[in-house]
Amino acid sequence: MNKEGGARMEFTNHNNEVSYNQEKKDKREWAIMRLFQSNFPSFPIGRLEKSERPDFLLYAKKRLIGIELTELKYERKDLEFNLRAHEDYLSEIMSGAQEIFEKQSDQILVVDVHFKNELGPSVAMPRDQKSCLIKQGFIERIARIVMDNVPESTGTKYVIDRMSKYGDLNLPSKIEEIHVQNVTGRMTEGLWYAGISTKVKPLSVQSVSQRIEAKNEKLRCYNPDCSEDWLIIIQNSFLMSSFYDPNTAREALQHRYYSEFDRVFVFERSEGQVTELKLRVEKSCK
Repeated sequence: MNKEGGARMEFTNHNNEVSYNQEKKDKREWAIMRLFQSNFPSFPIGRLEKSERPDFLLYAKKRLIGIELTELKYERKDLEFNLRAHEDYLSEIMSGAQEIFEKQSDQILVVDVHFKNELGPSVAMPRDQKSCLIKQGFIERIARIVMDNVPESTGTKYVIDRMSKYGDLNLPSKIEEIHVQNVTGRMTEGLWYAGISTKVKPLSVQSVSQRIEAKNEKLRCYNPDCSEDWLIIIQNSFLMSSFYDPNTAREALQHRYYSEFDRVFVFERSEGQVTELKLRVEKSCK
């Protein structure tokens, strides 16, 4: 009987974890979608709803638009270290800092923390007491730094780095800089992330083509009622100076791609830049 009760408890906990992770994913996608909207003046007016396939449905005038989000980053098999542990560790830091801040302030912020490169592989380790203390230290320090550097809700972005007096005195050794933007009144939820610290593939014709091709294969499973399908490729171009080649990035944005989506965009999240890619072949029938 205890075994059965334990089994039921384990199953319930698993469901709760899946539900919690899905809720975090949905919240993050909503925040990114709102950020894209605010940086794309031609975004159609209409009712935007969360969906599964694709990620969003936009009920615009006389048309239904399906919108899929995808990120341009290395797959787990591309890296030698534990990427899942790396992403979870940084996500926990940012979520914790956001929670502390939002308990003390009603301002809605977009916060992007740039950790040093060596932090990534080192976090794929057992979660011992020392690791937890380090994580909690990052959470509290980031929350305090952001609290001390909240810009006005005018679109101005604060960059706290080692060139500034505040940053030079207060930034932890493993953080390069922190970007803070106040979007109160323009977004309903904040977006806190460690974008530059996630291993992102360099923006190139090859990397963009691979992402489009992977999504092309799944398009037939999306909502068949959509009259248009959009793909938004989310990118952090300035991941690391050694990986960023402006010539390669420029070529990628000017290239003409094959896609079964009607419109494909690259959204440079850190800089808020939206580029619509050129498509060389019309979308085939679903």
